[in-house]
Amino acid sequence: MHHLKLVIFIFISTLLNPLTAQNRNYGGDSYNRLGIQAGVTHGGIESDNFTTTKNTGFMAGLTTRANVWNNFLVVYGVNFYSMKTGMMGHSVASTQMENIDFKTTGVPLNLFAGHKIINEHLSIEAGPILQINSKWEVDKEFENYLIEDYIITAKDLEEVSRVNLNVAGNISAGFPDVKIWVQYQYGVSNFLKNLNESDLQTKEPRAANLEGHLGMATAGVVYYF
Repeated sequence: MHHLKLVIFIFISTLLNPLTAQNRNYGGDSYNRLGIQAGVTHGGIESDNFTTTKNTGFMAGLTTRANVWNNFLVVYGVNFYSMKTGMMGHSVASTQMENIDFKTTGVPLNLFAGHKIINEHLSIEAGPILQINSKWEVDKEFENYLIEDYIITAKDLEEVSRVNLNVAGNISAGFPDVKIWVQYQYGVSNFLKNLNESDLQTKEPRAANLEGHLGMATAGVVYYF
């Protein structure tokens, strides 16, 4: 975890470089600009092993937009997000199913390549995202609830993979200083992989080869300094 904190620190330091580069802006062009952004997310972890539901969350962070050559650009940033995935479960004393929200927070680091379609007014971007996230957490009252028809509790599913790789596609529209954007993000790596390396299968033999991937849409606004 210490190394992950160091990576985030270096990444944020790189993001802040445009503040010192503003005086070198080429003819007023957004050659290298730092922005602050926020957005609303909708999605969650999709899995064939469990019946999951999508929820609304949020994200906010810093981003840098740099023109590299002709109409090509690079967008890189660091954000904070909060996300919930719904799953059905029941108490040991009842068979009545209730929705349980599994919450996770994290820090995604993105590096996108893009192309300007209409100057600074419309562009598309895509690329990888390194996601560093917390464990899956549920409210204390649901920790001992059984999940669906498995003999596992909500607490048994907490220790998910903490580092994941995603890919995303992005459309940005607006003006040089303010843009709105929409994005879809998909998890390439298995969010539930860490559970397969635990002793969960000894408790529930059917809980083998668990697999889940992030699927999340986001819409937001960014202001460039």
